[in-house]
Amino acid sequence: MNVFLYILIGIIILAAALYAASYILKKNHYSKIDELEKRKIELMDIPVIDEINLVKNLNLTGQTERTFESWNKAWQNIANVRFPDAENLLFEAEQATDKLQLNRARTAEEQVSTLLEETAVDIDKILKALKKLTDSEEDNRTEVKLVRDSYQDIRKKLLTQSFAFGGALENLENQLSYLEVNFSKFSELTSNGDHIEAREVLDRLKTETAELKHLIDTIPDILKQLTVSFEEQTTEIKNGYDFMVEQHYCFNGTDLVTEMKEVNELIEATKTLTEKCEVQAATENIEKIEGKIDHLYEVMQLEIDAKRYVVKIQKELNETLERAQENNRKLLNEIDMISQSYSLVNGELEGANEIEGKLTDFSKQFEQYKKQMDEQIAVYSNIEAEFKVMTEALAVAEAQQQDIYTGLNSLRKEELAAKKQLDDFEFELRNLKRYVEKQHLPGLSNDYKDLFFTTGDRIETLDKELNRIKINMKEISKLCFLCDDDLGHLKEKTEDMVDAALLTEYMIQYSNRYRHQNEEIEQAVKNTMYLFSRQFAYQDALEMISTALEAIEPGAFKKVEDIFITEKRN
Repeated sequence: MNVFLYILIGIIILAAALYAASYILKKNHYSKIDELEKRKIELMDIPVIDEINLVKNLNLTGQTERTFESWNKAWQNIANVRFPDAENLLFEAEQATDKLQLNRARTAEEQVSTLLEETAVDIDKILKALKKLTDSEEDNRTEVKLVRDSYQDIRKKLLTQSFAFGGALENLENQLSYLEVNFSKFSELTSNGDHIEAREVLDRLKTETAELKHLIDTIPDILKQLTVSFEEQTTEIKNGYDFMVEQHYCFNGTDLVTEMKEVNELIEATKTLTEKCEVQAATENIEKIEGKIDHLYEVMQLEIDAKRYVVKIQKELNETLERAQENNRKLLNEIDMISQSYSLVNGELEGANEIEGKLTDFSKQFEQYKKQMDEQIAVYSNIEAEFKVMTEALAVAEAQQQDIYTGLNSLRKEELAAKKQLDDFEFELRNLKRYVEKQHLPGLSNDYKDLFFTTGDRIETLDKELNRIKINMKEISKLCFLCDDDLGHLKEKTEDMVDAALLTEYMIQYSNRYRHQNEEIEQAVKNTMYLFSRQFAYQDALEMISTALEAIEPGAFKKVEDIFITEKRN
């Protein structure tokens, strides 16, 4: 009994749940259907038909009428097909919901939603198109007024300033007449209600009027430049050229007569283009003409400036060249004289001969240019360029001459300085010899004597070189350097040798206090005396006695050395 009760309660609960679920689902679908119905009614309430009736009353014709009919058909399709289709789909969705055929209901709802979205887009397009049709007449009227005003300005300018357009006037008047025809066609289309085709005509009118205005604004300036500015410039160039020919100017690589002819031909061709209203090509030609005229001016001015420079610099350059040639003759004589006493090893003669060759070439060139000027066949721009090169080269040549002179003049000074050094070297060597002799040393080591005699031989070699009939100062300068280096080294060795010998004697005297008490000291003294008196190895002798003393009395060497240094200074 209890089990049956539980089952019954479960069935009741399940049934209640299913009912509740179906109720909720149906309610959701009914809500969606209501929203779609509301959206359909909103679209149906849009006053498209009012706009259509408004356009119908405009008495349209031609392309405008055909455009209107196409949009009217589009609206009829929406009103007579799409709205009923939407209504049928909504009814189908509602029936499916009643029968809990929810998938079918959802499909119908989605179809309605898509259909209404597409319909809304199309209605917006229809309204905008109808608005454009209703506004086209007013827009055309406004814009054509602006175009007509521009047209009237053009017509007035052609009438009052016809002289400014030259041969282009007839072509411009023809284009103006063509505009008049299009204005008449526009008016006719507008009167007939074909505003779309009238708009196309208006667009052409705007473009053609703007183009004609550009021609009206541009052609007078082009013709003025061709007939006034260029004519003045070409006349000035021709007169200038004729004058320069009378003054015997010559032009290098430029046929001014041919170029002037080409300019005049291009001017005439540009006039023809302008009369045909081909202003783009005419403008391009004007740029070419300006470039050619500028070139002609530049060529003529180049020769004028060049002649002014040549005339100004000719005398000064000739004087510089003659001065350089005279200086070079003196320089060669100087080299010849000095070479008898000195070996010239720095290319002085070669350098002077090279300068002489350049000066000879310059002289020939100068005479050639002078001859051209005298015969009135000179191209002054060429001569100017050569004179500038020659001026720079002469400056370099004179600087080179001065360098050679300076080198030659320094040879005698260097010789005297070398002789003074030789005297100093000989004096120092004699002083070193007397200094060593005064020390009364038992003898000199072979190494020291070799160094002394080598230094003396070097000084003697320097003396011989200085007493040659023709001396080589480069070799003498080298010997002076070596002699100075040898003497410095000999001085150092002499000082070391004498100090070692004297300090050894000091050390022997100091060691006498230990000789009778210490056999090692006794023997060290004997060995030291042998090195000192027989082999004359004073540094070795000093090291031997110092080592022995330090062994029995640390610090003895420093003590004796300090005494020696003090007495040496005093």
